[in-house]
Amino acid sequence: MKISDFSAYSGVPSDTIRYYERRGLLPAPARKPSNYRMYSKDDAAQVRFLHDLQSLGLSLHQLVTLLSICDEKKSLSLDDESFVDTILGDLEARQALSDRLETVLRELKAGEKCSDVAWKMFGERNAS
Repeated sequence: MKISDFSAYSGVPSDTIRYYERRGLLPAPARKPSNYRMYSKDDAAQVRFLHDLQSLGLSLHQLVTLLSICDEKKSLSLDDESFVDTILGDLEARQALSDRLETVLRELKAGEKCSDVAWKMFGERNAS
């Protein structure tokens, strides 16, 4: 299928798909004699997974490292565990901020004044 069709199917922009291929995050697909790429459903799942991880704030370096750890058939090394712990810590911090934002937005929707909401979002964080 054309990359534009694969992009529509996977929900990931064509430029991003090509970038993942160049960086080795996605294997270069087989090609038809017409030079169109031939993608599978597994390729679509991989592209969506990578794109979702990036949307969670993981860097390309982290993606490459995480994929290499996942591909290994052995237990995690101490360095791997430390890497995973770092990502977990980052995710926990983002989740805490997301939870806080959700609470504030619900309060705003319930009629609280914007100044009160802004203080709750930013004032408490600076006071701790």
